[in-house]
Amino acid sequence: MKTSLTSRYFVLFIMLVLTTAFSIQVIHYDQAYLYDENQLMEHVQLLILLLVGIVFWLTAGEKNWDIVKSSSASVILLAYLGAALSFSFILREMSIKKSHIDWLIFFVDGQGFKIIMAMVWVPLLYKAYQFKSEYIEIVKKAILSPTALFLMAAVAFLAAGGLFDKEIIVVEYFRFYEEVLEMNGYGFMLLAALSFHRDMVLAVCDCEKSARRALESNEVEKHALEHALDNRI
Repeated sequence: MKTSLTSRYFVLFIMLVLTTAFSIQVIHYDQAYLYDENQLMEHVQLLILLLVGIVFWLTAGEKNWDIVKSSSASVILLAYLGAALSFSFILREMSIKKSHIDWLIFFVDGQGFKIIMAMVWVPLLYKAYQFKSEYIEIVKKAILSPTALFLMAAVAFLAAGGLFDKEIIVVEYFRFYEEVLEMNGYGFMLLAALSFHRDMVLAVCDCEKSARRALESNEVEKHALEHALDNRI
């Protein structure tokens, strides 16, 4: 639990540092190139999304859900849905039109993108529909969990960025505001991914107290193993 909190605080700190640094460079020093296509801000967004996908993918491992074996299938699928969402955003953010590689442009910026999205999302959503009753219960129990709140914040930031992207709001540096809002939105997705395992265990476990004890026991065992390895070295 302490490890999870530390990682989340670290991500929040990095988000604050990046937002402040980019704001100073763009607004004060007029470094407008930073938010252009294939420039630093887009690269940072892609890196954050890659981390989101990796965290969700690793969380989907069956061994991570031994505490709640009866509900493991539904929460594992949720983790895969999180990884798929990250993958979708990565394709959306990639700018490869200048690469002049026709087949790559077709799959990322052309009709191939829709084909890939259909291939990824249709089977996942069909499978998710089979767990609809479990997901309704999870929503009821975890609606105010850190994972849910972080996802709500991510949606809010991405929606706000969309207002600048669609030029509904046009002000000076509006493209920068779009990119910085999207970056923070993806940052909150990363926070949700880091909170996902603990919150889902608490949501699907019949007894909250036993779930908390199991989570704490796993943390103790993990630290004991790390300590034993350190001693051997």
